[in-house]
Amino acid sequence: MEVEVGRKVGKRVKTLSEGNDTSGQADYVAVYDSIAAKRPLRQGTEVGLSGEEYIVSLGEEKVFALAPAAYYIWSLCDGVRSVNDILEKVKADLKESGEEGLEDLELKRILAMVLTELDNVGLISWA
Repeated sequence: MEVEVGRKVGKRVKTLSEGNDTSGQADYVAVYDSIAAKRPLRQGTEVGLSGEEYIVSLGEEKVFALAPAAYYIWSLCDGVRSVNDILEKVKADLKESGEEGLEDLELKRILAMVLTELDNVGLISWA
């Protein structure tokens, strides 16, 4: 499974890929534990769609294309919800849509990966 967080339009920013390697799984669970009570705040402005990707701008020089899952997580970063709150919202939405196949540890790992990458490119700050 490959989780693409985003790419700078015209230039790839980074792709997070898990493949079959689970060696990083414990690391991202530890990251999740360290940020669980923090409140991420999205930065930038949604400016449109390009195919299936959401275009988010941090100014004229920094424009990113977010995969739908990364955009969904980014959109939940309102500075009010904690990372734990976001996890609960994701779980509730998955349950409502009938897509409950992921376990809590896997969801925590994915959420930590996406939030880490969003933070690395400046699309979130911590309130």
